[in-house]
This record gives sequence, structure tokens and C-alpha cells, in this order.
Amino acid sequence: MSRLDFKTKDRAQVVVEGLYQDLERRIIASPPGQCPVDMAESFLKLCHAQSCGKCVPCRVGIGQLLKILDDILDLNKEKSMEQLELLRRTAVVIKESADCAIGTEAASMVLRGLDGFREDYEEHIRHNRCVTSIQEGKQPVPCVALCPAGVDVPGYTALVMAGRYDDAVRLIRKDNPFPTVCAHICEHPCEARCRRQLIDTAVNIRGIKRYAVDHCSETVPVPAAMDDTGKKVAIIGGGPGGLSAAYFLAIMGHKPTIFEKRSKLGGMLRYGIPNYRLPRERLQWDIDAILSTGIEVKTDYDVNDEANIKMIAEEFDAAYISIGAHTHKTIGVEGEYSKGVIPAVEILRGIGDDSMPDFNNKAVVVIGGGNVAMDVARTAKRLGACRSQGKLTDQVVQDRRRQAHRKNVSRVISSFLPSGRASSRRDSRNMVSLS
Repeated sequence: MSRLDFKTKDRAQVVVEGLYQDLERRIIASPPGQCPVDMAESFLKLCHAQSCGKCVPCRVGIGQLLKILDDILDLNKEKSMEQLELLRRTAVVIKESADCAIGTEAASMVLRGLDGFREDYEEHIRHNRCVTSIQEGKQPVPCVALCPAGVDVPGYTALVMAGRYDDAVRLIRKDNPFPTVCAHICEHPCEARCRRQLIDTAVNIRGIKRYAVDHCSETVPVPAAMDDTGKKVAIIGGGPGGLSAAYFLAIMGHKPTIFEKRSKLGGMLRYGIPNYRLPRERLQWDIDAILSTGIEVKTDYDVNDEANIKMIAEEFDAAYISIGAHTHKTIGVEGEYSKGVIPAVEILRGIGDDSMPDFNNKAVVVIGGGNVAMDVARTAKRLGACRSQGKLTDQVVQDRRRQAHRKNVSRVISSFLPSGRASSRRDSRNMVSLS
């Protein structure tokens, strides 16, 4: 018993581990537009603090790298391009001779920076300032910078908090004419760098947008069009890209006309996303608002004809082509094109046209583990399939798999045979969907 030793963390170590967690959240919430040279120096200081000091390349070498970076960032010191070569040579020596990853990875980080943002180093040496793109960026709000449409997230969040839901929808439409669609199915990259993560976790930005569209008026008017320019624009394709282009062109005073091959507008929003994820009436609400700007629409119109193409060239001042990519992936196995093997995109496209396949009491096998695979599996279950099986491999959609199981989608299989059959069980051959 005399050799029994109870080891507990001292108070300082507990505090330091807490600081590590705070630092991790701060790095995650780091906004775009930071000076990469300044950030590299900060990371290098952390690496130096982690060094055990037992090997010279790490203990002394990283300190030399920091000194060179300090000189480059110092406004009061003369600099030359020779410092970049000295920085590179020092980092190479440390990488090749340090005893552990603390030194080698710190040196590798410096070398990657010299290759990735050398122009930033040169701008600091020549002019004692960051590059123009960073100066003009003015530290953008992270959620706005990461939104593909650049929507004013803080703006509509504040309007929702004030109960001004119609105004929130109007503000979203300023940059994105599909507020309802994005409230349902957006991948919300804006939340990836949310500054709330400095405290705990990201704000549910998409949920706030959903609250706005669920509580706004039945009709939220679109902005009035500017003065008529007399210009006519042909929009080839009535999907989200074509509808967005037509919406903004109409507000700018032009006369857009949408030519859509299928019977309804929406593209993959209608023909690729099932109704349970994006209700058709909610999609139509956004489309109706877009069309209220005075857009002309011609559905069931195929421009894949010489006469139609000539007509567009003669009658319109410009054309915008947004035909989409309505195709599926192949897996290259025997039996891929056999009877009963149906691409997932074709199934969802038919459902978008209200042509429902008969899956009653049939076993449906879905090959794939992505979003489309889960959409097909859950749709098949809703259409009466007695069992819906699939091969799931993507960690990203594990949450959707749990949702599917709650909807009684059957067990997941882990492999399929080279013959193209998803299982040796005879009843699983009724239909296989390739996603």
C-alpha cells in the first residue's frame, strides 16, 4: 500500500485545459478576412509554448522563426526579400531535424504558408501592410461571408426578434428569392463560423429563417420594379438558377421570359427533393412570389430545336442558360441496366410530376449512402414498400439514417453482390435504385 499513488490534476492544469477548449472554439469561429501572416505568427507562438525544450531545433529554431516573422510585421524595421529565403531555410532545417511532431509540424506550417500566401509576406515587406483584398474586406461578418447568397443574417435575425416577420422575409429576398426553400433544406454554411461558438455553439440560423417564413403574412409583396429598360432576356431553364436570374432581372426593369422543358417550374427543387423534406406548397409560395414581378413563363418548351434557338436569338437581347445537371451516377457493375434497376434521379423526377411508382408490398433496395439514397428509401416506404433497404457509407448522413429508422425504414445492408443484385434474398430483386 505504501507504493499506491493517487494522481490528480493540479489546479493550473485544469485551468489550462479549459483554456484549450476556449481556444478551440475561437479557432472554429475564426472569420474569413484575417491577415494570414499575423495568424501564422500567432499559431507559431502556440507551437513554441508547447515545446518541451529537449531538442535544439524545436527550442531554438521555432524562436528564430518567430523573430523573423516579428521583423516582417514590425513597422519600424527595414525589411528585404532575403528574409523570406531565411525563413524558408530555417523551417526546412527544423522540419528535418526536430525530434517530435511539435517542431516538424510547426516548420511545415511555415512552409505551407510561404507557398500558400507568399504575396501577403511580400506586401508586408514592401509596403508594411496587408494585401488589398484584406484591407477592403473590412473584417466581414462570418455568417454573411460564408452564405453563398450573402444574405444579411444579423439583419433578419434582429427583425425576427422584433416580431417583424414580413420585413425579415423582404430582407432575405434582397439577396435570395427563395427564403422558404432555404429555411427547409439549406445546408446552413453560415453556422460553421458563427461567433456564438466562442461561448458554446452556433446559433440556429436556419431555424430562425424558418420561424420568419412560418409566421409572416400569407403574401409578402416583392420590391417594385425599376424603370423599364426595354430589354428582353431569355432564361433557358426554370430551376432555382433560372428563377433567381429572372427575379433580379425583372426588378432591374428588364423583361425576362423563362423557357422550361418540364411541365412545372422548380428544377431539382421539385424534381429532386421529396415532398416530405420540401413541401410542394411551400416551394410554390416562393415561385409565385418570383413570378409576381411580371416574369413570362413557357413550360413544356424544349429549346433543343434549331427553329426555337433562332427565335430566341432574333427576339431577345440576351440569353441566360441554366439547364441544370439532371443526371445520375453509375457504379459500373454487371446488371446495372437490368429490368427493375432504376436511377434514383429518375424516380424522384417522376414523383415531381405526380407520377407515383407502385411499390406496394415490394422490397426496395437502395445502393448508396448519400442524401439522394435516403430520400429514395424514405419515399419508397411512404409509397407502400414492405421493406426499404440501403447501403449506408457516408458519416455525414447518419442523422438522416436515424430519422429513416424512426419512419420504419428497414435494416441497412452493408454490401451488394457483383452481379448487380443488392442481396441474395430473392424478394429484394423487385427494384434497385442507384443513387
